[in-house]
Amino acid sequence: MPTFQLHTVYSPWYGLLCLALGVGMAWLLYRKDQGPWPLGVKWVLATLRALLITLVAFLLLEPYTRIIKQEELKPTVVLALDNSQSVQLFTPAAALSQTLQGLEGLAEKLRNKGLRVEVQTMAGSDSSGLVPLSKSAFRAPVTNLHALLHGVDETYGGQNLVATVLVSDGVHNLGPTPTYQSYRSRIYPLALGDTIPRKDVVLADLEYNKINYSGTSFPLKVTLRHQGYAGPGATVLLQENGKTLLTKRVTLPRSGFVSTTFQLTSAQLGKKHYEVVVQPLAQEFTQVNNRRHAYLEVVKGKLNILLAATAPHPDIKALRAALATNPLLQVEVVVGPFQSPRFSAPYDAAILHQFPSMSGVGQAWLQKIRSAKVPVFYVVGAQTNIPAFNALQTGVQFAGSGTQYDQVQPILNPRFQRFSTEPLAQTRIPAWPPAPVPFGEWRLSPGTEVILYQQIGAVRSTKPLLVYRSSAVTPSAVLLTDGSWQWRLTEAADHGTAQIYDGLMAHVVQLLANKRDQKRLHVYPVKDVVGVAEEPVIQADAYNAVQEEIFGQTVSLSLTREDGQKTQHQFENVQAGEGLRLGSLAPGVYRFAASAKVENTMYRDSGEFIVEQQQLETITSLANHTLLDQLSQRSQTRLYYPGQLQALEQDLLQANFKTILRSKEEEKDLMEQYWFYYLLLGLALSEWALRRFYGKL
Repeated sequence: MPTFQLHTVYSPWYGLLCLALGVGMAWLLYRKDQGPWPLGVKWVLATLRALLITLVAFLLLEPYTRIIKQEELKPTVVLALDNSQSVQLFTPAAALSQTLQGLEGLAEKLRNKGLRVEVQTMAGSDSSGLVPLSKSAFRAPVTNLHALLHGVDETYGGQNLVATVLVSDGVHNLGPTPTYQSYRSRIYPLALGDTIPRKDVVLADLEYNKINYSGTSFPLKVTLRHQGYAGPGATVLLQENGKTLLTKRVTLPRSGFVSTTFQLTSAQLGKKHYEVVVQPLAQEFTQVNNRRHAYLEVVKGKLNILLAATAPHPDIKALRAALATNPLLQVEVVVGPFQSPRFSAPYDAAILHQFPSMSGVGQAWLQKIRSAKVPVFYVVGAQTNIPAFNALQTGVQFAGSGTQYDQVQPILNPRFQRFSTEPLAQTRIPAWPPAPVPFGEWRLSPGTEVILYQQIGAVRSTKPLLVYRSSAVTPSAVLLTDGSWQWRLTEAADHGTAQIYDGLMAHVVQLLANKRDQKRLHVYPVKDVVGVAEEPVIQADAYNAVQEEIFGQTVSLSLTREDGQKTQHQFENVQAGEGLRLGSLAPGVYRFAASAKVENTMYRDSGEFIVEQQQLETITSLANHTLLDQLSQRSQTRLYYPGQLQALEQDLLQANFKTILRSKEEEKDLMEQYWFYYLLLGLALSEWALRRFYGKL
């Protein structure tokens, strides 16, 4: 029976003042010498007015109501049924049906003893009266016992949950292992399934790098597990587009796992889809677990960099050491006098130190590099032929004699955004020693960007020191001094490492070597193969000109399945974002095409993934009663079998679970309750009606 209570924020004794105010106002209005009403009516009117004013004044005390409800909660026992496919596949049909009928009888007996019995399956909770256990459909494609037990806690945890009877074969193939989790009630496991081993070979795992370099050999490791085939060998095939590329013969050990490795080489760039297949063996239980897919991407290998100088110079060693810090750069050093240029492999970029020279040394190399449209990083020095250099149209031209020099220090341009620098660069670069730069006016061509400015003494100028030009057919960069070797020595001496110098020079070279059509948008599935019970997720990575990751792009994606049906999606590339969740998809091969604007240029990428009808329930053909036994030990119960339902009933009853009495309080401000305003309105209307009826308002 609910209990109603009325409370106030302020002392309830102030209610007497409210009552006095109501009585006083009524007395002033209905004192004896006023009004034509009979005495009895006058008393009724005065009472109505006094109540109305008292209740209105009572609101100043901030009253609120408290309703206390008490209810009895019977002990709740939940039958948590593992209705996954493995239970029906590996439990004899007659035994399963008999067990389910026995559980129905158990539930009825417990209800008769005053317990509340509910049923929960992998799909959620069901009323045992509406969905009989004997009619349960065992269709769940995966077994997540933790999700089942956690769902019981979430649904019935606040309803005097005392026991959970877990009816399962113990096969668990998704989610956290339940033996290492905590649950609100005791677990009473009831073991189903068959513990007799079946003959089977399982392709347990594939290990491979998702990103591989062209022209190099990369491994794909295959791990097999088997039961009942000690001694014979298994044939493993590596296939691409239905064609067998490689074959391995593996001898199966007596027990455990065995591995073999395929070595692959691909000269073609792009995404690759391989299938690894284990040929079926005689009397094998299932062949569903004999096939797996591998998706990887082949990208361009190391960048070939030419470092050429017309004569020996300290810059050469400094630049070579700086580029050596980047493992993606492979540097070839050539110092004049030169022979006829014979390029063993195309260069991705070249550093030309004091080209073209005053002596004309290396002119043939310069012409060969320019005709091959190799991006060049020019280093200008005392031996540079300035008029010939101006004719190269590198993005910067010198107007002067070139016979006088300024000693300048470098200043980083904060507006240059094509690659990022370490925060330390803002303080370390200005501390580098002065270097000689030809005195005069340096003119920049349109599209040329300044990386470093010149500081002459204490004056920061707008004269360039290091520039980059991307608008030409062949990108180029120019360093207007041959004294940068001093910068590296000074930084290494002051800080123990030349991190900023090395990073700056490597970034400039990599910026040149990365062609402008290089992939800047990488859109990929988080998992190349997902089961139908999982949700495919697409992620996107965007990069600046030197392949540093950036964020904030809006990615448009078109998804096409095997039958040609298309859907359109859009998501934003944010740091630590979850990507694009595609929801539940039917089995099949899905291909996608994505596009996004990166630094005002539209880039595109494509890929594919597989939604597979993964037969996780058939990978393991044995019931795992050990897991169920561990659960019972943690709950201080014991493991039961279908023939021990009576013992389970006795243990549940002997546990002497108690009914609890729960009180529930509900507080609500009186001003928020409509009935109170109806009461005030009723008092006012009653007084008005009586006054109207007796002839005077």
